[in-house]
Amino acid sequence: MELLKIRTIALLFVFGLALTQCKPKSDSDEETLLLLAAAASKICVNNSFTGSTVVNATATLDTNTDCITGMTSSMSADLPAWIRNNFKCAVGSVSGSNYVFRSQNVPNNKSFYFGTSSPMYVALAGGQKSAGNNQIASQCLVYTIPSSPAAKSGALVGTQSGYASVGITVNGLAIFNNAAAPGDTLATEAQTFDTFNGHPQSSGVYHHHSQPLNVTNNNANLVGVLIDGFPVYGLHCDNGTAGTGDDNVPGTVGPALDANHGHTAATVLFPGGIYHYHFASDATAGINTLIGSSFHGTPGTVSN
Repeated sequence: MELLKIRTIALLFVFGLALTQCKPKSDSDEETLLLLAAAASKICVNNSFTGSTVVNATATLDTNTDCITGMTSSMSADLPAWIRNNFKCAVGSVSGSNYVFRSQNVPNNKSFYFGTSSPMYVALAGGQKSAGNNQIASQCLVYTIPSSPAAKSGALVGTQSGYASVGITVNGLAIFNNAAAPGDTLATEAQTFDTFNGHPQSSGVYHHHSQPLNVTNNNANLVGVLIDGFPVYGLHCDNGTAGTGDDNVPGTVGPALDANHGHTAATVLFPGGIYHYHFASDATAGINTLIGSSFHGTPGTVSN
């Protein structure tokens, strides 16, 4: 019996050592602890622990984390405050000159696309229609985003260049570009949005083209960050003040937006000013979207 205990302890030690050796040296110590705790649970790609795989039929909201029960919500201490204090429902860390986010990409709001057997199900709003048989499914999205973004010189990179996602919302969800699936228009596809303006594509990746209504609703809230490292906000600019009385659309507050929905202006989170995107009207989409047809900076990577 004692020999069995010794062997078990030795195996656990080797397992833990293997995980820490696989982890990049620049990742946070907090992530190592999460990895060691994940021995019997799902481990996402790159050895990042994102929690128990969500099953729609049993999905519920954890009122402590405001994320789906079982999902890990962890932002490492070395992330800047604007990320650390605003992002959740994903695992965030710093790796060299990049921010890394790993997410199951399951919304923390009720949706038609959880399916009728799910506690998180809610019917579509009147006039909306289903996106076929598409349903939300747990993913393993890994974003590597430059931590010091800069405007790209020369030709800009298109947002319709085959990316699995063009950004991540503050609640850990994929942001998609301003285009619909081939043969469709986004204005038509918007008829399949759920009550929080999201929907899944054919492999279950829930995403937002439009403003996520449990994050922003025609206001100046931070929506997320795009993969070029620049933040994205709601319809309004906050004028660099905490009060909302002087919030207004870009052009009234700060410069007018460029073709990619962005401008440089001060915000509460960036009082010195930063280029950032806004939820705004988009000619390609025919509706308001979170990004135009090109990135302002050089995009990082995203995999699933």
